[in-house]
Amino acid sequence: MKYFITGGSGLLGERLATVSKENDELTLVHNSNPTENSVKCDITNEEEVKKIVSKENPDVIIHCAAMTNVDLCEDEIDLAYKINGDGTGYLAKAAEENDAKIIYVSTDFVFDGNLGYYKEDEKVNPLGIYAKSKYDGEVQLQKYSSNWAIARVSVLYGWHKRANFTTWVIDQLRQKNEINIVTDQINSPTLADNAAEAMFEIARQDKNGIFHTAGNDAINRYDFTRKIADAFDLDDSLINPTTSEKFVQKAPRPRDSSLNVNKVEKELGMKMETCSESLKRMADTE
Repeated sequence: MKYFITGGSGLLGERLATVSKENDELTLVHNSNPTENSVKCDITNEEEVKKIVSKENPDVIIHCAAMTNVDLCEDEIDLAYKINGDGTGYLAKAAEENDAKIIYVSTDFVFDGNLGYYKEDEKVNPLGIYAKSKYDGEVQLQKYSSNWAIARVSVLYGWHKRANFTTWVIDQLRQKNEINIVTDQINSPTLADNAAEAMFEIARQDKNGIFHTAGNDAINRYDFTRKIADAFDLDDSLINPTTSEKFVQKAPRPRDSSLNVNKVEKELGMKMETCSESLKRMADTE
């Protein structure tokens, strides 16, 4: 099967390449951060998207590229919607024109966090510009494609040259730095490798619809950070509990955006890992 993977130089794009099978043919796509043998495509340029997707002629597009800086999106509203919303729409149109399936990587932030442990069919209510623009991508995807799937992730982490929450924690604790972590934000932290495996299963089994391809936990940031310390044998006394009100953050965050992964496990016949399982896997591959 031939895959066209946007955001090919990012964490998820790189992990998709890592967990792919030998007979998978991957085209990794970049805009400003090229990797070896990657193809350049600006997803905000509709004509460019149309031309390059047609040239590559994939069976499946896995759309990972996004503007993910939650606070920056509050300042760059037009750009956030252009990348996360319109870029997804352009790819969906190109997928439809080339008879390709498209899998869009979305986020737990489409929920307002008042409920927690969300199932795929529960009502969305995005709070900030990042969340609203990612949900706009979900809407455009369904408008322009007849063969689509949405894969929602939460606090994506794993080994990568650019820092993510987990690698930042590891780095800080190894330097013996104290860190302040909130106790009142609950998510389902997701190892990128495990999410990538789920996305390939969606493609191989030709599934349509929304899937929560996230970690199998509802855990607050502080407890997750302590699990990171445990998995990497680091000093958890350096981790100080705090609350969101002590941090000045431009964008609103959902209090509990944890995701229910029962549908993925049942329909795809695969396991979404707990934090402890994923962190052990990450430690074993360092």
